[in-house]
Amino acid sequence: MDDIDRTILTELQEDGRASFTDIARKAGVSETTIRSRHRHLTESGVVQTVGVVDPYALGYLAPAIVGVEVAPGHGDRVARAIGALPEVSYVVMTLGKFDLIIEVFCRDLPHLTQLVTGTLQLMPGVVRTETLMIARSYKLAYRWNVALLAEKAEEHPEV
Repeated sequence: MDDIDRTILTELQEDGRASFTDIARKAGVSETTIRSRHRHLTESGVVQTVGVVDPYALGYLAPAIVGVEVAPGHGDRVARAIGALPEVSYVVMTLGKFDLIIEVFCRDLPHLTQLVTGTLQLMPGVVRTETLMIARSYKLAYRWNVALLAEKAEEHPEV
C-alpha cells in the first residue's frame, strides 16, 4: 500500500462515484495507472464500492444491532449461518461481551421479533442475544482516514 493506493481509497471514501480521471489528477499519475491499481485493490479485497442507503427511506422500520453470544467452538459456523440471512447486512466477531455483533434491517417490529426469537435464538450454538433497536441514525458512512493509518504504520512498524 503506497501513497497512490491511499489516494484512491481516500477519494473513493469521499465519493464512491469519483472518476479514475479525477483520482489520477489528484494522485499525479495516469488514468491507466489508477484503473490498474483500483482493479488490484478490488480483486485483493481491499476495497468494495457500495452504496450506503438509509434503511428508513426504503421502508425498513426496524433496523437493529444484535449482540450474539455463541457456545465455544461454534463461532465461525454460526457467523456464516447468520451472514447468509437476507436481513443481515453486517457480521463481525468481537472480543467482548458478545462473540458476534450483527446489523439487521427488518420491515417492522414483528419481522424483527421473528428474526431474533424464531431464527437467531434457535440456531445451534447460539447461547443468547441482545437486541438494540436503532431509533435514529446520525451517521451512515464507512469512512476513515487512510492517510492516518499510513502514519500510524510508519510510527509502529512492528505492528
